[in-house]
Amino acid sequence: MGISAEELAKMDWEESFNSHHDSNPRGPRAISLDVTFVGFDKLYGLPEHADTLALKGTGNTDPYRLYNLDVFEYELDNPMALYGAIPYVHALSAKRSVGMMWLNAAETWVDINYSNEKSIVGRVLSSILSSDEVSRVDTHFMSESGLLDLFLFLGPSPKDVTKQYSNVFGPSYLPPMFAISYHQCRWNYNDQKDVLGVDANFDKYDIPMDVIWLDIEHTNGKRYFSWDGRKFPDSKAMLSALADKGRNMVTIIDPHIKVDKNWDLYTAGRDHVSCGIYVKNKDGGNFEGHCWPGTSSWVDYTSPCARQWWAEQFAYDKYQGSSPTLFTWNDMNEPSVFNGPEVSMPKDNLHAENWEHRDVHNIYGYYMHRATRDGQLYRSQNTARPFVLSRAFFVGSHRIGPIWTGDNHASWEHLRMSIPMLLSLNIAGYPFVGADVGGFFGNPPTELLVRWYQVGVLQPFLRAHAHIDTRRREPWLFGDENTALIRDALILRYQLLPYIYTQFYKASVDNSPIMRPLWYDHPEDTSLYTNQVEFQLGDSLLSSPVLESNEKSHVVVLPGPQVWYDYHSYTKYSPGTMHISVKMSSIPLYIKGGSIVVTKMRVRRSSQLMESDPYTLIVALSTQGDAKGEAYIDDGKTFEYKNNKFSHQLLNFSNNKLSCRRAADSGQYDSPAVERIVILGLNSPVSASLNGSPLVSTFDKTKSSVTIKKPNVVLSGEWDIDFS
Repeated sequence: MGISAEELAKMDWEESFNSHHDSNPRGPRAISLDVTFVGFDKLYGLPEHADTLALKGTGNTDPYRLYNLDVFEYELDNPMALYGAIPYVHALSAKRSVGMMWLNAAETWVDINYSNEKSIVGRVLSSILSSDEVSRVDTHFMSESGLLDLFLFLGPSPKDVTKQYSNVFGPSYLPPMFAISYHQCRWNYNDQKDVLGVDANFDKYDIPMDVIWLDIEHTNGKRYFSWDGRKFPDSKAMLSALADKGRNMVTIIDPHIKVDKNWDLYTAGRDHVSCGIYVKNKDGGNFEGHCWPGTSSWVDYTSPCARQWWAEQFAYDKYQGSSPTLFTWNDMNEPSVFNGPEVSMPKDNLHAENWEHRDVHNIYGYYMHRATRDGQLYRSQNTARPFVLSRAFFVGSHRIGPIWTGDNHASWEHLRMSIPMLLSLNIAGYPFVGADVGGFFGNPPTELLVRWYQVGVLQPFLRAHAHIDTRRREPWLFGDENTALIRDALILRYQLLPYIYTQFYKASVDNSPIMRPLWYDHPEDTSLYTNQVEFQLGDSLLSSPVLESNEKSHVVVLPGPQVWYDYHSYTKYSPGTMHISVKMSSIPLYIKGGSIVVTKMRVRRSSQLMESDPYTLIVALSTQGDAKGEAYIDDGKTFEYKNNKFSHQLLNFSNNKLSCRRAADSGQYDSPAVERIVILGLNSPVSASLNGSPLVSTFDKTKSSVTIKKPNVVLSGEWDIDFS
């Protein structure tokens, strides 16, 4: 006989582990589904895990777990849960790609089995394809609760899958220019004097920087939206001093609110009459747990009313001492509860509309991220682009702002692992991501710190960060030679900002990955499927970073069929695998033949101060003698681009002519001039003219390049330069 619903409700489903208890009053509600990817070789995705880029079979290990947690010094090569969850996989073969999203915010486990054994479907496909073997990947998705909500993206190419994903879950957001520049952070800069001293030293040592960050110690007793008045007596003056140099500040704001009956923010949430601001315990009272301030309550961001209340706290009259150049970092939003199960929230806590926490756990951080973004929009009356970094994330977080890979360690192993972690996020639809440069825990050897900068400057989000117990590690503290190496790496980042910003524009249109595995543009080359030490930055650049201590000989893989050019020396290489000599100054970076890369070679103390500086175009000719590229230009700050105040330019070199045209979607925005055009891949001198007037060109035989200085054109215009 079956069990009736009434009998099921009366059964005792309670669980206890260690000192924690889950009443589980609604009983078992788990769902699962088996999905087999027939004819595919590899699966990718399922972030966030510190594991290989190509997902491993789990036959002899735990399944991949998706359950947002505050993990202290996380392990590598492990399917354990970390800070965020995107239950998405991308299946790849030489012939096609498909994507699948298991849209569920509860705790989720995924088993994976790679097999060449022939199922019934496999035998049918073998017959159709006249093949003896058809590879397949079996997966088993399991969630503790929720509905079956499945999305399939049928490709057939990786780029098609990306566009289909974007059509459903939206593209990435277009960040302000400072957000993709360099961020300097540690837990914690001591006080206002310390902040201004760090700022001054960036100028003294001629190192560009856009943002200084403050961690929890800047607050009044861990009360967010406040300042420690002894350490930061005049925050507005400090913010103004930074802004005078085109620089910004980010302060941390966590989801836990100190239980303090004498604090207006806490009591306003406790006594709110329109809705419950705080998460409830299983009995309906405000949940209280422990975090940085001590006893705390947690805002229930799943409630639209609570999100609106939270957004209003960012108004300048409420967040005293803030300014338009102060932005936000959401940490601990998995949520982290120091005395909770697995350092998180009890699953039988209650949210808006009586949802149990077990049902919404993985989406909690998303809703905080969104509410904070809305707060920045609220304070600017929807005129200024927001910037909010989050540690926790879920499907859709890419539309809000960046995330980072959490509390990594100052080790070569963590440096190497940062690449597959960030690539997995990009493949799963999250382009704006980064890892703490230098490692959060521990003190990196100088060589490691320098190499980490050299890797980080070519990743989408660039921030140096360190734990409170580590030694100071600002770029000028390691001797003149190493300061110069770090400076050169950061200068490279700033030179590439026009190109990188254009990649972010593309991501804002169709969610194109900014940092992508080599197979993404070359899916037919199965030898690239396990390459997780190199990556492309957008369409045109390939990074082959130095990831080993004392490395002298370095292996570079350049996918075919196009030629590649060394970004620094302009040396041309055929596709394939090669060995190069490297030294501490080496940042192996290559331009794909057939590309035009837009740069700015005049680097100043911040990206804002470079707004009016001229461009340099690098034209890397293909084996066929042509090249193309694009540039996106706007004010880098506001939403005026939505009013057509932007320029989207298409660059093309063919038939001995370099042309610039406005794209069909382009608005109107005046750009600075082009001061230099460098054409790579020419074996003899050429003459150049603009509208019949000759231009001065210089041929460098050793680099097989031609340089035109002062071509008298602007990037936002339409023009043709003829070569003969």
